[in-house]
Amino acid sequence: MTLPIPSYVRIEGIRNPEIRFRWDDWDVEAVDMPVDEALQARLAAMSQRAVAAFTIGASEWLIHRFSGLTSELLPRQYLEAAWAQLCDFHYSTHFDVDTDQWRGPVRGPMGTAIRRVKFALRQADVEGNPEWSACRLSKLIEHVLPDATPYLDWRDRIIDRFVALYPFKKDDSLGDPVPWQFADPAHVVRPDDAEALLDEFIRGLEGSQNPFMNPPEVMVAQGFKRTPYRFSLAEDRQARWEW
Repeated sequence: MTLPIPSYVRIEGIRNPEIRFRWDDWDVEAVDMPVDEALQARLAAMSQRAVAAFTIGASEWLIHRFSGLTSELLPRQYLEAAWAQLCDFHYSTHFDVDTDQWRGPVRGPMGTAIRRVKFALRQADVEGNPEWSACRLSKLIEHVLPDATPYLDWRDRIIDRFVALYPFKKDDSLGDPVPWQFADPAHVVRPDDAEALLDEFIRGLEGSQNPFMNPPEVMVAQGFKRTPYRFSLAEDRQARWEW
């Protein structure tokens, strides 16, 4: 199973093969720094899982932008595994991106986006600061898109949605997992549907050939105490309470 390309990124002209932006593999900070403090504050108003979900959903814009210029499948496979990690971090092992394999004006931004998603998930896992990585990714997306207007509209709508659905709570900073469908503005969100959507998604990944997914025996060996490739919101909340 590989998740479909979201409808919200299927914008006319987004896959323009012309590269009209500046790119330096050795100076990415010139593009994505400093972070937008106002955006960082908006993201901080939602749970850390919601920030990570925003980061994954945002990266879809960048990955799709370059999809006509590369046949590389790993970015989409990684995003699928990232959504699984939102259900539980044991579903995929944190890994390092080999920057030597991701250079140039096409692969460079794609590799950077993967690293930003990876870092956001890791920060959510340790109750850190995933907003910082999300903000850097957002600036990168604006830099590489032929027209950033549709992305910025999506960004505002999804931030408002996630803040309303998953507000930050000091006693539960991680928060509930976010279904991938909720990152699509066209999806009619019913909060009570979240558990079923998450369970359907994670069940569909059982036996997956995705190289980033962990098999059940690896998850159990790493300390996973529930039934692999099944999702229960009550069990997830209990695990957060015990943690």
